[in-house]
Amino acid sequence: MYARLHNFGAACHCMSGQELTAFVNDVRRCLSSSALKLGGEVAQRRPDSVLLVFSNRPDDALPDHAKRALHAAILTVHDTVLLASRLAATVPGLPPLSMAIGVHLGAGEVTPRTGKNQSQGTVQAVGEAVEIARLLEVAAADLQWNIVASGPTRQAAGSRVDSGRAASMGLPDDTFLDVIEITGLVPRPGSTTPASHYEALRNSLKRNQQMARSAVGQAMGTTAAPLNAGGHLLIEGYRLLRKLGEGGIASIFLAQPVAGGPQQVLKVLRLDNPEGMMGLQRFMQEFALLAQIDHPNVAHIFRQDFTAGNAYIAMEYFPQGDLRARMKRALDPGIALYYIRQIAAGLEAIHQVGIVHRDLKPDNVMVRADGMVALADFGIAKQVEMCITDTGAGEIVGTPYYLSPEQAMGRPVDARCDLYSLGVMAYEMLAGSKPFYAGTAQELLQMHVDAPVPRLPAALAHFQPVIDRMMAKDPAQRQASATALLQELESL
Repeated sequence: MYARLHNFGAACHCMSGQELTAFVNDVRRCLSSSALKLGGEVAQRRPDSVLLVFSNRPDDALPDHAKRALHAAILTVHDTVLLASRLAATVPGLPPLSMAIGVHLGAGEVTPRTGKNQSQGTVQAVGEAVEIARLLEVAAADLQWNIVASGPTRQAAGSRVDSGRAASMGLPDDTFLDVIEITGLVPRPGSTTPASHYEALRNSLKRNQQMARSAVGQAMGTTAAPLNAGGHLLIEGYRLLRKLGEGGIASIFLAQPVAGGPQQVLKVLRLDNPEGMMGLQRFMQEFALLAQIDHPNVAHIFRQDFTAGNAYIAMEYFPQGDLRARMKRALDPGIALYYIRQIAAGLEAIHQVGIVHRDLKPDNVMVRADGMVALADFGIAKQVEMCITDTGAGEIVGTPYYLSPEQAMGRPVDARCDLYSLGVMAYEMLAGSKPFYAGTAQELLQMHVDAPVPRLPAALAHFQPVIDRMMAKDPAQRQASATALLQELESL
């Protein structure tokens, strides 16, 4: 168990002489007295924090060290709130004092301290459990929860501990740990302790949380402090299952909503670095664009939110992967036409609300379990009416193999650039190879600008006129819209 009193240093500046000495002694008692009564041992003591170890006693038929640790954590918060209330009435200008505690049940090495080392604590504790407990304390502060317990700790504590919200935390080794908010203590069966005692503990937890939020509000207003001081990944309301990859400005995770339902993909943008803050506008734009659309050929988006220094978008998960995996060779013409029609229908839906995808490629067309496909990854999409400048003058965005000539030349684009990209994909599906190859990106871009559209095999010649119009160098020579393309595809 690792406990830290936040705003300790600021509070010290409000005091002097005997007041300060008494305050430091009171904090020391708050941090350890309840834990010691419940069998905890001090492993490290600092003026504003303490690391305590609750060992599993060898003679315990039913180990209760997790329950004792969480019980001690709740009492520590209660003691701190009483101290803070008393000081607030006597010390002018006292900043909001709040306790944050992390508790983790895990393996570690505990040895008695000897000699002068005893001033730091009675035992020395090392190992993964200690480091995770410290991370959980930071998570408690970031989430503005009182006490954060790891999933295994909460489970081992049994039914006497009440819990609330849940989240996932990324660990340094790229694994994920479920974390749980501790919200109260439940009476033991047959207990004679009055109900008011347990109610007082809950009220203290609520009061401590209010003070933590007040402190964050003051810090954000005066110093623009980062939301996530620990710099770690922390997502509330989801269990992170595994990392799927890295996007242009975000990390992609597979997650299970704690509230239940199907698995979702979380696109997470870290806000604790300049790149994340610079990408936030584009990230928010992606959500604003997708939230307008409800169409079977466009990926569903569930929510957008912020949590502990991270912004995220929760989107539909496609266990079948993307269309790229199905385009390793030429597709049956009927199957290719099936995909082309669905992609065109998805484009029709986004174009009708003024959205241009601008990065259409097989990797951004996802396959559902029933074989239907849906457009995804609108990271560089742009709404024609939006006054958002996310690219400089003449800057090229998109994937070179599927880029339209007007994009290659850095010119303004409209919905017809997506029709060109679909034309390139359609050719690849039918022919089994891309229409253009080159040794450099610049040569490839030039081919999009002036190279003629290659010919399909003779057996597929009836597709050629449609492909030629989709891949016309001049946008005015292409189909006027995705709707017009769908009508043309009907003739095939």
